[in-house]
Amino acid sequence: MAALTGQAAAPLPRTLPSAETLALSSREVEVLSRISHGESNKEAARALGISPSTVRAHLENVFRKLGCSTRAAATLKAMQLGLFTHGA
Repeated sequence: MAALTGQAAAPLPRTLPSAETLALSSREVEVLSRISHGESNKEAARALGISPSTVRAHLENVFRKLGCSTRAAATLKAMQLGLFTHGA
């Protein structure tokens, strides 16, 4: 509409999606929390009583949901969203 009237369009707000919008499962949050503390997939799997391939699957879901491609980026975004604190 702004193009038709010659008025500038208002900028869209840049906000992070809420934790509810992302809908990370509690297990995905657990896996990401362990990974954020430097654990390997194998270490996280052992601690959580699941297989390393299950950890990998959870991480792939987390990356997709958070729009990230690295562990560090996913950790930062999860912390920004309040999904966990790095000290937890």
